Amino acid sequence: MRPDSRADFLTITKELGMDPDTTPISCPLKGVPGWGGAMGPGQFMPKTWMGYKDKIAVINGKPSANPWDIRDAFTGTALYLANFGAKSKTYNGEWRAAMIYFSGSTNVRFRFYGDNVMKLASNYEKDIAEIRAAKQ
Repeated sequence: MRPDSRADFLTITKELGMDPDTTPISCPLKGVPGWGGAMGPGQFMPKTWMGYKDKIAVINGKPSANPWDIRDAFTGTALYLANFGAKSKTYNGEWRAAMIYFSGSTNVRFRFYGDNVMKLASNYEKDIAEIRAAKQ
């Protein structure tokens, strides 16, 4: 975990009554420079989670949001994606949100991710259209 994330991680685990030494976080990929530290199914970094946790708690009607709770994690994911362009409902806005979710930027080095997300979304839209047409 990046040193500047450790304080937020300790705050989060303390608020949730979790042991910071045994609470699971992601690890860096072997052979790839970088840091681990992402938490739960939404893979939030501690600093990012701190910016969303209070709103997630209100939405989900809880005293504290937990990044390891799937409901909280995906509520946070939806908020994050919406904040970075997904609510525009445009290809470019949704692509941008996916890119920022993956890497924190729109660096074209990671274009494969945004492109793959949008391809999957397009396939889902086609499937939904076929199901709707079949029902009529």
